[in-house]
Amino acid sequence: MAEQLWWEASIWILLAFVSSLLSLKIGISVALIEIIVGIIAGNTIHPNITPRVKFLSSFGAVILTFLAGAELERDVIKKYWKESLILGLIGFFAPFI
Repeated sequence: MAEQLWWEASIWILLAFVSSLLSLKIGISVALIEIIVGIIAGNTIHPNITPRVKFLSSFGAVILTFLAGAELERDVIKKYWKESLILGLIGFFAPFI
């Protein structure tokens, strides 16, 4: 049981490490690369998704959303407020359509 837990944890850590290396090599945000690597890994190696992993993924999604909002530049938002508002509204309502 404990051996299985360590094996699964090592896979998750290895995937995060590979994501960070790819991010440095490509020059794209590590969060985006982690999402892509997670999608690929989830569809190829089918890792065991425990309730703990589900909680961590939900928590990570909230943190990722917060960090994306924190990276916005106020001056750019003020300059392009109409475009920002339209893009924000589309991003919010698109999943409901």
